[in-house]
Amino acid sequence: MASEKSSATVPQPRAPQQKRGRDRVAALMAAAAELFVEKGFDATTMTEIAAKAGAAIGTLYLFFPTKQAVAQAILAQNAEALSAELDDLRDRTQGMSAAEIADWLFARLGAFMAGHPAYSALLDLPGDDGWRRAMRGRRRSQIATLFAAADPPLPAGQAERLAVIVPQLMRIPLTLIGEKRLRDGVLEELRLMLSRHLEAGEG
Repeated sequence: MASEKSSATVPQPRAPQQKRGRDRVAALMAAAAELFVEKGFDATTMTEIAAKAGAAIGTLYLFFPTKQAVAQAILAQNAEALSAELDDLRDRTQGMSAAEIADWLFARLGAFMAGHPAYSALLDLPGDDGWRRAMRGRRRSQIATLFAAADPPLPAGQAERLAVIVPQLMRIPLTLIGEKRLRDGVLEELRLMLSRHLEAGEG
């Protein structure tokens, strides 16, 4: 039998119809997110998630048939929040140079990752491959749009390459779990590297 971790298709959670149900789901997801960050996905159990949320195990299974479904719901929620951040950044960086956009992008993405640690913890978890491809494609398109709108604008090919590079650079400090000072320093070094690279291209 395939495990939850190796399953390619994630069972869809039940959508609550009333506010009470939505509040329960929010509490269950918040509890799961904390545990996934604290213990890791594999070590966290459905029983622990229910207990941390102060809910019956049956309530958890009512809304989420598997642990993978809980993780997928958290990822989807965080992905939407990240997309909103990138849309807002597009409006705020109009008329900026590519180097200035890179500075803003690193600052906002760094703050997002710090505020949504479960997103980073679950990003590599096997799951719905189609959804993940769509998520990555949307994120790349948003980042490429930022750089293509720079002043002066970057060539489309370079903007597309940067849209691949930036998320990969952001992942480097995420490996430094529990080392906030070092992680922040690495993030700043990466920001400076990209910003200076883009400044050199503008000269």
